[in-house]
Amino acid sequence: MPEVIAVLLAFIASFCVNYSTYLQKKAVDALPQLKLRLSLPVLKLFVTNKPWISAMVMDGTGTALYMVALIVLPVSVVEPILTAGIALLAYMAIKKLGEKPGRFDFAAIGMIVLGVVSLAVSLAEGLPKQNTYNVLELWIATGAVLFLIVMVPVVFRLAGRGNIAAGLGFSGGMTIGLASVFSRLLMGNFGHLWYVWLPVCIVLYPIGFLVFQAGLQRGNATVVAPIYNSLVLCIPIILGSVALNESLPSSAALTVCRILAFVLIAAGTVILSRSTAGERPVLIEDPRPGDEEVSTR
Repeated sequence: MPEVIAVLLAFIASFCVNYSTYLQKKAVDALPQLKLRLSLPVLKLFVTNKPWISAMVMDGTGTALYMVALIVLPVSVVEPILTAGIALLAYMAIKKLGEKPGRFDFAAIGMIVLGVVSLAVSLAEGLPKQNTYNVLELWIATGAVLFLIVMVPVVFRLAGRGNIAAGLGFSGGMTIGLASVFSRLLMGNFGHLWYVWLPVCIVLYPIGFLVFQAGLQRGNATVVAPIYNSLVLCIPIILGSVALNESLPSSAALTVCRILAFVLIAAGTVILSRSTAGERPVLIEDPRPGDEEVSTR
């Protein structure tokens, strides 16, 4: 029964987070354009704007419910549910914001819905009753991800100036994905080491957000966003399976359902993020004279 409640909380969290994004998109149209150097008057307009504040409250509610769901559910299950909410965002954009979808958009929404159904079916055997993890594998995997977070932008930078945005998308996605793993360790009270897991979460989430924003400022969102979204989904699945003992179901049929769910949700997310990310570019101006504008979502 706790598992069922946790799944429902994860779905509600997904609704809140993605509906919040829709509300933010509506609110910012009436707000001044953000610049790389924020002024106090502009910040004041944001924090006193009721629609924008309402969106932030909904986003905070979704995040809180997501953390509660992680008390019971593996991160490799919760993260796909949260990510699947991009289908709701696409639907709201189509119905309420007048954005015109293509055939691939509808196909992607269908893939995500089918993926969520497959994920629910794969939980038929229930979940492990104890929260366990492999200390050595956890820190080796964490070290490997941190190495990639640092090195991928460097490699992309050396490969060509235009590739740095994609590299930052990789790093941002891997950072948030890693933060999700440590959120599961924190909320599941793994090893009663909350004083270890909490600081890691506090450090990783802001860094991931800032790196992603830096990627959007330096390149095309239709490239950066799919990379970011894919890694936010894939890192928790991989590390959850490797280090947190989040094993696949013992039934071969249910294992196929679980893997199919991951593939469908990941593929649908990439397709939708490529489609919606570049629809309405927003120009962010650098107030320094002579600098060029860069486009983002």
